[in-house]
Amino acid sequence: MNRTLSMLLSAAILTALAVACIKPLPTDSNLQGSSLPLSSLPRSHYGHIDWIAAIREGIITPKDSIQPDAEPVKPIKLDIVFRINKALTFPDVLFPHEQHTMWLDCKNCHPSPFLMRQGANPISMDQIVKGEFCGRCHGIVAFPIQDCFRCHSRRPEPKPAPAKDPQ
Repeated sequence: MNRTLSMLLSAAILTALAVACIKPLPTDSNLQGSSLPLSSLPRSHYGHIDWIAAIREGIITPKDSIQPDAEPVKPIKLDIVFRINKALTFPDVLFPHEQHTMWLDCKNCHPSPFLMRQGANPISMDQIVKGEFCGRCHGIVAFPIQDCFRCHSRRPEPKPAPAKDPQ
């Protein structure tokens, strides 16, 4: 299967899982079991669906898998910082596992495309734009990569001031 088809299938599956978890409207509505319209979901400042806000507000409850007997996966509270070349003026990338594991199994990302070893994933924006690494979802079913500071959100910590000479 070529890479583009594989990415489209992944995007279709994620979209189907997201849509499948939207809570139905009350049965007294005249919509015959219709689901909550996507237009009523919370939006980012760019106008895209904010899936994490929809989860936190209880509007949707994602399924961990399309397999009915799959064990539920608990979100992992682990942040990873990807250091950015200091010659660039962008903040470092803060990758929050919790938001991703609210509805993705670890096997979606590990061991491919992300190796679970610090420094083992030399990610570039060029690769992401081409649909590699984060670009497998972002820009397809997750928020767009043009929303730079959703990822580039960690300013470098200031260096401590040098100790004063006691003289």
